[in-house]
Amino acid sequence: MVLLAVSGGIDSMYMAATCHLAGLQFAVAHCNFHLRGADSDADEALVRDWCAKAGVQCHVKDFDTAAYAAENGVSIEMAARELRYAWFAQLCAGNGYEAVLIAHNANDNAETLLLNLVRGTGLKGICGMAEKSEMVAGGHRLTVLRPLLGVSRAQIASFVAENNIPFREDRTNADVAYKRNRIRHQVLPELEAMNPSVLQTLALDMANFREAAAVADTYYGDFLASVGVDDRAKVISVPLNALACDKHCKYLLFRLMEPYGFTRSDIDDVAALVADLVSGKRFYAGTMVAYFTATKLVIAPSPEPWAPVQVAGPGKYVCGGKEVMVSIEPVPQNLVQNDGSVLLDADRLGFPFELRPWREGDWMCPLGLGGKKRKLSDIFVSLKVAALEKDAVVLVSYPGQEGRVAAIAGFGRIDDSLKATSATNTVIRIK
Repeated sequence: MVLLAVSGGIDSMYMAATCHLAGLQFAVAHCNFHLRGADSDADEALVRDWCAKAGVQCHVKDFDTAAYAAENGVSIEMAARELRYAWFAQLCAGNGYEAVLIAHNANDNAETLLLNLVRGTGLKGICGMAEKSEMVAGGHRLTVLRPLLGVSRAQIASFVAENNIPFREDRTNADVAYKRNRIRHQVLPELEAMNPSVLQTLALDMANFREAAAVADTYYGDFLASVGVDDRAKVISVPLNALACDKHCKYLLFRLMEPYGFTRSDIDDVAALVADLVSGKRFYAGTMVAYFTATKLVIAPSPEPWAPVQVAGPGKYVCGGKEVMVSIEPVPQNLVQNDGSVLLDADRLGFPFELRPWREGDWMCPLGLGGKKRKLSDIFVSLKVAALEKDAVVLVSYPGQEGRVAAIAGFGRIDDSLKATSATNTVIRIK
């Protein structure tokens, strides 16, 4: 048994009527987005009435679409899409429906192709809609079927008229202020005047594009397998040498980065840096960041900025998601720590001090350099700390000197002036 998404418009009512005539077992799902006032309620009434007469179960859901869009910072169109597919997935999971059927037709597919070309798109955007696709929505897997992709809007209109199938017309469909409507009412008729079979021609073009996309998918999948990378992981780390040696590096970067919102300009810049094996620069897209280590391109969630933490005495402190333990101890026999701790003369450092993130211009006089000053940015290079990872490093402030650092927690680096000596009584351990 399947679920039919029925809005009350001509396409979905045609789908419902033909499925009913064919004896298919199905239920109907209708979304009332409450975006068109009384018209939205009239659409719902039509669908309910048809289902009652046909003896078909009808699921109806009311949505506050405008509120959802505002709360989530998305367009009304995107809000409606997210809401309906999440609900469809919930209905299918809860009622055992095998799939949801959507009434996209041949004209819709052609319009989508042209709209994507006008906006700018990659190979995926010119493949058109698939007759069957899988997605995850609302935490559930959902199978989507589009049985009308081979049926034109003219064929639908003719059948509906001949069989007196009720439907409602959305008045906004005639408004050419919307790009899709302009393509529907102005562009496609011109193309049909040039080629009466333009819908079939575009459908064949999209089928050819899908074959090319399948080849590209195989190439991309083989590359991921060769470098042992899962592009669905939270953190994606790709060897630079493998990218630099691949003649289709830019395409691979597009596949890796575009799903996270990185722009074509970002991808072009990253490709140039890969070719030159240049590290250090970061690229941001929403909550994601792409950056280079000495050997890899990393795509990961961007770390949250964190504020300095005042340390008044021994205890546990949280800095940028890390737990930092501070204690006072007798001077150990072995001052070389293998657990990432730093040991500082308690009398010279003293309380309170600050645990803080790295800032441009920070410096210290590292242990063993005879009091010579060195920038932390240079120390990070020697420690192979990537550009992004610097933001997550926990530093110990130096008492009374702005910009000077007492220690780099977790890396065992301390300022020479705070080392334990024969005169030291106790040390502050920071781990």
